[in-house]
Amino acid sequence: MTESLKVKKVVLANYSRKDEINIAHIEKPYGEFSNPVVRIDRIESGEKTGIIEIPYENLDEVIEALYKAELISESIPRNDIHGELKSGVGGGA
Repeated sequence: MTESLKVKKVVLANYSRKDEINIAHIEKPYGEFSNPVVRIDRIESGEKTGIIEIPYENLDEVIEALYKAELISESIPRNDIHGELKSGVGGGA
């Protein structure tokens, strides 16, 4: 029997519909002798739109790749879209 243990819900930033991902540990995802996985469900406007399952044997590699993607993103210079207004959002200071 498949057992699911919720780990965390993450509300995605910069999405108007409050989209989220749900992360869970799944024990015996494919039957009695299958290995556990981490499942990430993509939820858009309350409906599941995507699922990814990561075997624990690959988890460190995936985390390393996500961290590398973050470093790449941080290394790319970007203009502050509201910088000239001296405000975090439109409308001025």
